[in-house]
Amino acid sequence: MKEILVSLKNSPYSIFLNAPLQRLGGFMRKVGFRRGISPTKALIVTHPFLKGRYGTILQKSLSSAEIQTSFALVPPGEKHKNLKTVQTLYERCLESKLDRSSCILTFGGGVIGDTAGFVAATYLRGISLIHVPTTLLAMVDSSIGGKVGVDLPGSKNSVGSFYQPKLVWTDPQTLETLPDREFRNGLAEIIKYGVIKDAHLFQILEKCVPNIKSQLNAVIAICAQIKARVVTQDEKETHGVREILNFGHTIGHAIETATGYSDYKHGEAIAMGMCAAGEIACDLNLWKRSDQSRLKNIILRSGLPIRLRKTIPSRKLLSLLYRDKKSVSGQIRFVLPTRIGHVQLRTISASSALKGIRSIQP
Repeated sequence: MKEILVSLKNSPYSIFLNAPLQRLGGFMRKVGFRRGISPTKALIVTHPFLKGRYGTILQKSLSSAEIQTSFALVPPGEKHKNLKTVQTLYERCLESKLDRSSCILTFGGGVIGDTAGFVAATYLRGISLIHVPTTLLAMVDSSIGGKVGVDLPGSKNSVGSFYQPKLVWTDPQTLETLPDREFRNGLAEIIKYGVIKDAHLFQILEKCVPNIKSQLNAVIAICAQIKARVVTQDEKETHGVREILNFGHTIGHAIETATGYSDYKHGEAIAMGMCAAGEIACDLNLWKRSDQSRLKNIILRSGLPIRLRKTIPSRKLLSLLYRDKKSVSGQIRFVLPTRIGHVQLRTISASSALKGIRSIQP
């Protein structure tokens, strides 16, 4: 079991990798969360399938540590990452009689973590949160860093907060039941880390994709360490450091919003967003065509798209860019690559943005 510390001044916590579910309860009891008091109740928020597959294991692990458990089930899919689901979870918190010494334990992917994390941040003005990610994307990215929230019909992640978990517990055996499309979904975020921070990681991917599973534990550890380091430097995106994690997400989020959060998985949209950002960077002479070719090649070899399946009006996507959280005073800001392992945040013109958007049209 490997431990990575997220060294935040006011809310430090550990990410445990290769951590068996059977040991989770005992560890929770040992650590203690609120004012040094260990939780006596945990609401486990998960999908129906995951409850059927792993629910008994989780219950036994927590009950052995004298932690009472109850479940709240959320259907899979980004379309359920909304305020309606939040309301349902608030009601489940009341039914389960959670108090300020209780915790919410998320068991699933990014949608579960973001939505239930927002509930933990706001129920009783904040109760303890534990993430147990079960998807590759959540293990390397969304479970780390404290971003929680939900989508609005016309805007991705527009309602949310920064709320750090007390613990991230990753058992790679849960990936055994992960569908192939969801696995590929996580590869997009791994590729992102290679482009923004780690040229060596990118080279590893070029060598082992699509047969990455032999290197998976090492790759997950590299990505988790990068995310922990960036979050430690800039917890709430106030210093411009953390924004590099949004590489590919500006147009990616616009694609998800424009298609009603149903046509593309998050990683698929981000893959196209990275390609578009690369084209913009090439147009601005920031990024070599040879590096853009390497990026597109690794995306394709990972089974991810570099173009939309159906045309989305470019002007529609452009209008959504102005709602992006990075936009300031009506100006579009993009994370653009300059070389493998390095990116920069730039304000760009609408015409540059349109060139990127058009590059991924079918």
